[in-house]
Order: sequence, then structure tokens, then C-alpha cells
Amino acid sequence: MDKERKISKNKYRFVEPGDNYEDYSSGRVLYGAPGATNFSVRLISEIFQRCAEYLNSKGNSGPFVIYDPLCGAGYSLAVLGLLHGSSIKSIFASDVDSILLEFANKNLSLVNASGLDKRIEELKVFVEKYTKQSHKDALESAYRLRAKIASHSSIDERAFHADILDETLLPSFLLGVDIVITDLPYGKLTSWGGMGDDATATRTLLDKLHDRLHGPAIAAISSHKQQRLEYDADTYHEIMAFTLEKRNIVLLEPTGPPPTPTPPPH
Repeated sequence: MDKERKISKNKYRFVEPGDNYEDYSSGRVLYGAPGATNFSVRLISEIFQRCAEYLNSKGNSGPFVIYDPLCGAGYSLAVLGLLHGSSIKSIFASDVDSILLEFANKNLSLVNASGLDKRIEELKVFVEKYTKQSHKDALESAYRLRAKIASHSSIDERAFHADILDETLLPSFLLGVDIVITDLPYGKLTSWGGMGDDATATRTLLDKLHDRLHGPAIAAISSHKQQRLEYDADTYHEIMAFTLEKRNIVLLEPTGPPPTPTPPPH
């Protein structure tokens, strides 16, 4: 389906405007990757909470399995694990860029105590060696994040190489996904890599994801205002669409049988 949809300019419902997310800044405790775009902490939290609210209304109270097929450096997923770890069972991430996947693995490790403990020791070395205030601030942030996740159960996290637009099957361990949450590539920093226009690429992406979504489930797709989102109306139902921080977000629920595989874009 490719339609002129009415996208409401919603206000935040779950996230307070004055909330402080300094501890989650890229390059502070979480690792920043050169050339990677970073999603707003407030926005990724809001999207996740809207998805969780809907799934709760359908009898799926979590904890949830989350997957981002265009994860980049894994920053947004790591933020979700740190903010909402008690509601998350597993985090899966994939990308075609092997360099970004190295950062994704490091960032996802931070959602569990062992990964944060390792990061704390790393920051202690930086503080002792360089005596920079920025390293001291980062260490304090790491301690706060470590305290925040102390009561969370361990989250299964994994980043792997996959091209969501090719004909290769997704790995067998990627089953029972409750929430797909991803930001479509755009602009000069990220792109589809010459593998098709937005409409064709998003249809291919959603078709490939369909049989991995465990109903009730949601695919939350964020995009720039100029991008076209296309999907098969026989296999996905639009729950809601809204705009926040210059991003259009569409929540789709899988319906019907798995679609016929779409030829990959050229």
C-alpha cells in the first residue's frame, strides 16, 4: 500500500519534555560511530512505549523481543535496553555494514551488567590516564546507568550481519519478534546503498519481516517526511501514524498469511 495518509502531529504522551537524557548521549557511555546517525532518545522511548501500550491492549504484556534490521551502530536499541530493560526480553540487531556492527555489538553489551562493568573499568583507565572532565562525567553516568539496570533481568542481545533487502533468509534464531523498530536510511550519511527507492525497499523489508513477527506484534517504521512508505495492505494493517521531531512514524500490525517474496530491488 502506498497512500496519502493523514499523519497527526502528536505531542509526546509518555515522555516529559524536561526529562534529562544526558547519561545516554552518544560518545559518553554509549559508543559513537563515525558517520552513524543517532536517533533522539526521547523519540525512540516514545515509540517503544506506544508499541508496548498497543501490544498490552491486545494481551501481549511482554517482556518483548525487539529487532532492528537497519541498526547502524545500535545506539537506539541500547538506549531502549537501558531505559526499558524490565520490559525487554531480547534485542536483535542487523546491518550490512560490518564496521557499524562492531559498534552495535559494543553498544548492545551495555544493556547488561557485565557490559556496563567492563565499560566502567575502561572509563576508570581514561580518567586516570587523561584526567579529563569529560571522562569523569562519563564515569559518573556509567555508575548511574549501572544502578538503574541493577534490578533488570539479563537481556539476550545479538547483532549480526544481514541484508534485509536481499533474498537470503533471516537466521533461524530470529523468531517470535514482538516489535520491529527501525529508522529508514536517508540523506548523505546513510542510504539504501543503491538498492532501490524508498517505496520498493520498504515493501521488500516488510515482506521479509512478516513471518518473523509473533502476533500480536508491531512494526514501527520511522522515516523522513520526503520518504515513501509502501506495504501490502493484505499483510499489514496501519494502527497509527504520527509526526514527532520532524520524523513520520507509522505503526503497522502484521495480518494475513506471509506475503509472496518480493524480488529484491536493483
